[in-house]
Amino acid sequence: MTNATQDLRIVVADDHPVVLTAVTDYLDQIPGHKVVATAGSGADLLDTLRSTPCDLIVTDFSMQGELEDEDGLRLISRLRRLYPDIPLVVFTMLTNGGILHELAELGVAGLVGKDEPIPTLAQVCQRALVEPGTTLSARIAERLATEGSTADEFRRTNPLSPRELEVVRLFALGLSVTEISKRLSRSVTTVATQKRAAMRKLHLESNADLIRYASEHGFA
Repeated sequence: MTNATQDLRIVVADDHPVVLTAVTDYLDQIPGHKVVATAGSGADLLDTLRSTPCDLIVTDFSMQGELEDEDGLRLISRLRRLYPDIPLVVFTMLTNGGILHELAELGVAGLVGKDEPIPTLAQVCQRALVEPGTTLSARIAERLATEGSTADEFRRTNPLSPRELEVVRLFALGLSVTEISKRLSRSVTTVATQKRAAMRKLHLESNADLIRYASEHGFA
């Protein structure tokens, strides 16, 4: 980690340049903090981390990517597997309790909503470095409190599996079943089956119903 004479080295990733610049500029002006690299996609982030030592990773959850491990739960899972000792703070527009619980179970150090002020992100980053478990922003904590305090509690009342959650999330972003199959490295048949299973569990009859549900429940 860092010592009294060394800045906290941070890598920041987001696929929106304005957000990336704003977060980078804010973190850089905090005494003792230094953004040593930025990335505009999951692939860029993975490449950057191979050659750039850091003490903290701050990344968006949903980023454009062609491969299965460049976005969403797959990306976060891979980052946790490759860099288990580097705290990982995720900021996201999503408010779906299932996805947020899955992120906490993966062992991320912090969760922040992208609709919250940048100082909130900085506060969560600072707390995540010293507090065990997953540090939550106030809005994320409030959301999870209404969804059940643990992933097990959430699953008892919310029927979708992690794989179905990912399919619904990507479908809500506008990807076709074929595009989702390529993104997740699953067959078209598998993705179509998971989409139908999600719709059946949620008692939805059409694609429009699914998109509306996803919007109302924080998938997009």
